[in-house]
Formats: sequence, C-alpha cells, structure tokens
Amino acid sequence: MSAPLVPVRRAVRLGATAAVASRSLLGATFAWLVALAAVYASDAGPPRQPMAFTAALLFPIGAWATAAMLAAGSDDLRAVLTAADGRGRVLAADSALPLGWIAGAALTGVLAPLLFDPHPAPATSFVLGAVLHVLTGAAGAALALLLHALRVSPGVQLLVVVLAGLVSGRLAVLPPIGPVLAAWSGDANPGAAPAVWSFAGPLVVTAVLVAAAAAVRRRRG
Repeated sequence: MSAPLVPVRRAVRLGATAAVASRSLLGATFAWLVALAAVYASDAGPPRQPMAFTAALLFPIGAWATAAMLAAGSDDLRAVLTAADGRGRVLAADSALPLGWIAGAALTGVLAPLLFDPHPAPATSFVLGAVLHVLTGAAGAALALLLHALRVSPGVQLLVVVLAGLVSGRLAVLPPIGPVLAAWSGDANPGAAPAVWSFAGPLVVTAVLVAAAAAVRRRRG
C-alpha cells in the first residue's frame, strides 16, 4: 500500500487549526464545564452516581462539539483529501479531533469528583467513570459524523441529537444513555447483564453510526 499524499496526522492538524477558532466548539466546551460545575456545586453523592449522569450528558455535548469541528472544516479540502488519500483516511482524520476532545472531557469528568466530591470511593469507580464518559461521548461523536455525512442542517442536527438523548435516557435498555444510567446511577451494584450492556450498548451504537457515516460518504462520493 502506498503512503498517503497527506498523512492523517497532517490532515488532523489542518482541521485543528480551523476548529480552535470555532465559537460553536468553544460553546460546547463551556457548556461541558458548566455542567460539571453544576453537578459538583453541592454534595452530589458518591462519585459513581454523578459520573454516570455526567457521562450521559457527554452524549449530546460530544455530538455538539463534533458537529462544530466538522462544520469548521472545509468541504473542499475534504474532497481534495478524499481524491488523494481515500475516504477511510479522511474519516479517520475527521474522527481524531472529536475523540481527542472527548478524551479531554472524560478526564475532566473524572477530575471533578476527585477534586470536589467529599465522598471516598475506590479507584475502580473513577476508572469506570472514565470509560463511561468515553463510550457515551464517542456515541455522540458518531451520531454527529453521520448527520454531517447526510448533510443535515444544524437546526435538524440539534433536534435529532436532543431527541435521541431524551429517548435513550428514558428507556433503560436503549443505548447509549439508558443502560449507563440504569446500571450505574443507583446505589446498588448492577447485575452482570446490565453492567455488560452499559459498556457494549454504546460500543454497538458507535460502530453502527460510524459504519453508516462511512457508507453515506462512499455513496455521496
């Protein structure tokens, strides 16, 4: 296989330059920090429960941040990169920045209870919280990738993300939010099946959405 004309790392740097200047990305980042501040402004209880809640919040906020990054990029540049290096590498470049943002958000989602939650908790609770944040955030990013590939308008994207979050949050078995809240937002430890589905559900959703985004890009290309 020949080397790409524009390596993924360089394409990511090009996208990062535009994304950093995005007011919408700044708004998503600010909203995330405000959400954490609101949760931990008073006694939120043992860290596992509030982390399950903030992980659920990261689904819509992660979708918002991803949509902002994708909108900040140039469609003309994407077309050139696709012609030069293929759709797979362009999709990887478009996914790298959102995943980096989500990783940072997950880190702050764990640091907040470490710093501000007075309740002691084992290290496994914080590892669990970090994993849940990454999984739900990745699902939100994957949904934004699909909506961008479908060329959905920003207003409709917002409606779809909010609706998906509300429906998933109300149905315990519907990932990515439902299983996370059902398994980890209570005081009791979940059973094996709910615990496994809280991880597997968001992974399945993310994989399906990314595959759909790749298929849409291939068809439109």
